[in-house]
Amino acid sequence: MNADVEQAAQKEERADADRRAKVARWEDCIDVFFSPAELFRRRAQDRVGPPLVTLLVVAIAVHFALMPANAMVMRAAVAGNPRAAEALGSFGTLMQVLGAAFVPIGYLISITAVAALLWVGGRMAGVEPGFSRTMLIATYAAFTRPLAEVATALLVVLHGEAGLDVVRHGSLGVLRFVGDRGMDPVLVPLLGRLEVFAIWQAILWAAGVVIICGASRLRAAAIAMVAWALAAVPGVVGALLGAAAGR
Repeated sequence: MNADVEQAAQKEERADADRRAKVARWEDCIDVFFSPAELFRRRAQDRVGPPLVTLLVVAIAVHFALMPANAMVMRAAVAGNPRAAEALGSFGTLMQVLGAAFVPIGYLISITAVAALLWVGGRMAGVEPGFSRTMLIATYAAFTRPLAEVATALLVVLHGEAGLDVVRHGSLGVLRFVGDRGMDPVLVPLLGRLEVFAIWQAILWAAGVVIICGASRLRAAAIAMVAWALAAVPGVVGALLGAAAGR
């Protein structure tokens, strides 16, 4: 009897694995928003390459689709500098086209950094995730970034170019209420961690650490929270270097 039950369980497990394997890759792009737990269970042993390539393709496509909104932001940034505005009018489109080459580089750097933070945090918390697993978690969580860029662009377009302050008007968080172009640049990346999509991404990190790495919810939340906070460090360092260079 026990052998029959075990055999039936194994058969059901194989059938479930087959069903998961047949799920199309494009469905992952939807499930990461609506069924992340199911996505992480389905792809727990997957390779990083397929979702990473999909994400980079989506990111580049979004970059080109948002060129008009990005042009508005660039014009607003140089509104008080006639020489820069003239250069932007001549080479702005070319700059955006060439900038597409840096989109995948930026994504790869940020995803790898997050994966490293999750891996180190896991090790310190007594969880031993492989780096490829934290890389997988960071990759799927990063699917929120193109959506965040689209949301920011919509906010910018809805406001219009007149009086546009992208720090405030492109925000879906605390900066929408307290931010402005003239604020201390160090505060921007710090308060930027309180954006809706930054918090959403951290929640996905925690879910992935629970499901893929087998951590408890409490430990996963702590690991994700530390990574969420430390993600502000590059922006803070950049602001400090920029301030030092401007002196």
